[in-house]
Amino acid sequence: MNALPAIRPSALLVSILGLLAAPGSTLAGDLDAEIGARLFKRAWVPAPTATKADDGLGPHFDARSCAACHPGAGRASRRLADDGEPREPGLVIRLDRHGAGDPVYGRQLQTGAVAGVAAEARPRLAALPAGEGMRWRVDPGALGYGPLSDETRVSVRAAPALHGLGLLAAVAEGEILTRADPDDRDGDGISGRAARIDGKLGRFGQKATGVAIVDQVAGAFSLDMGLSTPARPAASGDCTATQVDCLGAPSGSDAGGPEIDAEIVRLIGHFVATLPAPTPQSSSRREPGQAGARLFAAIGCAACHAPALAGPAGQPVAAFTDLLLHDLGPGLADAAEGDANAAEWRTAPLWGISSALKRGAGLLHDGRARTVAEAIGWHDGEARRARTGFDGLTVTDRKALIAFIERL
Repeated sequence: MNALPAIRPSALLVSILGLLAAPGSTLAGDLDAEIGARLFKRAWVPAPTATKADDGLGPHFDARSCAACHPGAGRASRRLADDGEPREPGLVIRLDRHGAGDPVYGRQLQTGAVAGVAAEARPRLAALPAGEGMRWRVDPGALGYGPLSDETRVSVRAAPALHGLGLLAAVAEGEILTRADPDDRDGDGISGRAARIDGKLGRFGQKATGVAIVDQVAGAFSLDMGLSTPARPAASGDCTATQVDCLGAPSGSDAGGPEIDAEIVRLIGHFVATLPAPTPQSSSRREPGQAGARLFAAIGCAACHAPALAGPAGQPVAAFTDLLLHDLGPGLADAAEGDANAAEWRTAPLWGISSALKRGAGLLHDGRARTVAEAIGWHDGEARRARTGFDGLTVTDRKALIAFIERL
């Protein structure tokens, strides 16, 4: 096991002792993963505290822990209170102004703030009908620092499920690149391309902005919890120059260093990498599953949602993704991020859909779709042929295809 973090040894020692004493550990003796699991659930608090072990939250934040947005390491809930406020963290409001954040509010509209700092907003969401699906209307509510820019685009993101990311990390770069066809040379209308982040292949995150799992961990610490890391060193998180109270809030860093050091990021990333892949639901009737799989390929879904990628030693990673960026049309356009333009998204893995549907978490990048049919109805751009094919299926075939996807 690697050395423990230099700046927070007491906190991690407590985690280790607690895990060693706890009965029924489920991580097969992987101590790094056990520590990472505790850190994943840890609720961070504002600075300053006497121990310097758990502080540094904010100044603005949307959640106090990783687990708050990813309950059970799963997808965020889309459940709303009667007034439209999300009942749980994980549905966040992203801001985009010509590829950058809002000049006052930054990249994300955070709903929480530490003492002495104004909260940015208390947004409310409403689901509006659009075609066969739904989309979100966002009311930012009372804004703490004045109006948003007239040019700022407001959109919703739902925290995705984390199971199986370690398997996706192990897929060789060449396996992903063999499926790329950025110029659509084969003329099938699918022009998936590899995301490049500082020259490296991006494969994690809804816009493929993460090269490794730890990139996503560091991004969440910064944007969702306002905690600095070596990769995201700003102690004030997403605060902008106009938010003077935010910039002046106490920091949890030691001697100007990051509030969360690289070892803590690594431990959480390692825990996430150990999460097993979702298990598909079994079918009591074999033939409908086979029919659904054939239809999935026949109408073109498998062109992007590749049923399996070759993992280590050739073992299949059945995530139903190609890990490439695809243009899905204006209806799903959100914001440019990393190497992806507003309409481009990394093909979302479909494994775990059965669990998301069971929890009512919603589908697509923002949870707008309540059902598989609604999610398909939003597909456009490179996915238009598949959507049209779905629309043209008989009622029986459509049910078979939906049943197949719902069991993934």
